[in-house]
Amino acid sequence: MTCTHPDRPSYGDYLAYSSTQERWEKEGLPKGLSRQQLFDHFNFDHIDIWDNDCIPTTLQGREPFPIPHYPAEGLEETAEYIINRDERGNIVKSLKNSPPPAMPQFISHPVTDRQSWLDLKRRLDPDTPVRIPANLSQLAIDSPNRQMPLGIWLGGTYGIIRSWMGVENASYLFHDDPALIEEMIEHLTFFYSTIAAKIFKTGIQLDWVMFWEDMCYNHGPLLSPDMYAKYCLPFYRTMIEMIMRHNVKVIMLDSDGQISDLIPLWLEVGINVMHPMEVAAGMDVRKIRRQYGNQVRFLGGIDKRAIARGPAAIDAEVIPKVSAIMESGGGMVVECDHGVPPDISLVDFMYFHDLVRRLFEKG
Repeated sequence: MTCTHPDRPSYGDYLAYSSTQERWEKEGLPKGLSRQQLFDHFNFDHIDIWDNDCIPTTLQGREPFPIPHYPAEGLEETAEYIINRDERGNIVKSLKNSPPPAMPQFISHPVTDRQSWLDLKRRLDPDTPVRIPANLSQLAIDSPNRQMPLGIWLGGTYGIIRSWMGVENASYLFHDDPALIEEMIEHLTFFYSTIAAKIFKTGIQLDWVMFWEDMCYNHGPLLSPDMYAKYCLPFYRTMIEMIMRHNVKVIMLDSDGQISDLIPLWLEVGINVMHPMEVAAGMDVRKIRRQYGNQVRFLGGIDKRAIARGPAAIDAEVIPKVSAIMESGGGMVVECDHGVPPDISLVDFMYFHDLVRRLFEKG
């Protein structure tokens, strides 16, 4: 990921869906493999930033987990759907259709006004003991001898506020009550910087950090770049200044959708890896590499729809993209542009990764 002409690409994928694994088990995959075992089965590099290769905290993925959590309860169930209140405070309607994954409908969110924000805020105390693992000191001692990259998720801004409020309410709030937006982002900065400081204090050397936004749709960002720069970049300046002081080289950001308008802002604050480079939203790793050179590296970038269409489509998608990135210095973990859906067969998935090995490994 440092674009120093590696001998081969990195192999990995976001094996997120149980429905995909269930299909593959019917097609010959050994049953019941854990995530770690799946990585070993496919001979992936250990770059599982969602689970095995990150510091176990309550931070992974989306917004920070509220502690104490909201009371979870079932609210309604029919033959077609179920409505639950989850531990994050959302009321969510999920279809029972098969196979999943089907996107759930978020009926309501935990933050609707200042009072509900204050209720959530008290659940976001960075000094709550379970926020960091009890064996952190041992991880620091073992750090120099480990054989895989180690990192941590350290939050975001708009994407987290959107998760707390929903897209529409969050979007209005930037106009109707910018002071509350600033208060939320100030607390996010305090929350994540406090936790990061505790982790770095142990002397542990992290290889990567991931931020999460998910703030774009297929034509661009849900917040204007000017407003994003005004309200959100201060969070990143604070966090990344700390991260760079501790010599973390791979600084990643996760946002689906068309992210082109935001890339210059992320580069400005020191982010150097973009994920997942969603092809359906018009993202192309070759175009971004031509535009920004090796400033931008990639986690993802391979159209999952092409992988589902079989070898000819896989060849046409993978060979030009990976060739262009490898010829320009590397800096790409070759994987689907987000989770591997269940319309991809086991045979086609193995063909995809075997193709990359066959064409791009040297020697």
